[in-house]
Amino acid sequence: MYLECNIVKEGTPSLNEKCEKIKLPLSDDEKSCIKQMYEYLIVSENEELSKKYGIRPGVGIAAPQVGVNKRMFCMNATDFLDEKKKKYMYAIINPQIIGNTEEMTYLPDGEGCLSVTRDTEGLVTPRYYGIKAKAIIFDYKTEKCKNVTMELYGYPAIVFQHEYDHLDGILYTSKMYKVDELPVKAIPLYTVEEDEENEEDE
Repeated sequence: MYLECNIVKEGTPSLNEKCEKIKLPLSDDEKSCIKQMYEYLIVSENEELSKKYGIRPGVGIAAPQVGVNKRMFCMNATDFLDEKKKKYMYAIINPQIIGNTEEMTYLPDGEGCLSVTRDTEGLVTPRYYGIKAKAIIFDYKTEKCKNVTMELYGYPAIVFQHEYDHLDGILYTSKMYKVDELPVKAIPLYTVEEDEENEEDE
């Protein structure tokens, strides 16, 4: 499992580089990377374990954030606005966003990132409310890969887009705005008065 010392921080040139497409079958190094990212997210959602290992809680982590310039990321996002609190946990390879809604949204409390340590309070990042994507899903237990097409909406879609940006060398800090200065029409995903702060680092 990766630790805090393995996380590449904002300002490192490699975070602004576009990642390479992965050729299957996965190499041993690629398997190790994606499994360690997956394990990081599992451990980080447990408060006791995250303190034990000294890692920041996160709902997503991309390969370039651990110094690997390959198109893969993991996400572990619970849709807190869904009554069933559905969990979206994936190890994703070579994702491709092929469609999106016209409607745009943003997290009113702002996004977070394992690679960003500075305060970005008061700034938000506009995202598509819904996306359609093609990707290869890696099964952590069997180590098998399968092609899928998925549709995500709301919070899981935001997390996916955040991680997808990492693969293109884009940090959310490069597209932050004050709410009244947003360059596009976007509505908040939730109202702060009704919900507690839910975002974790990605």
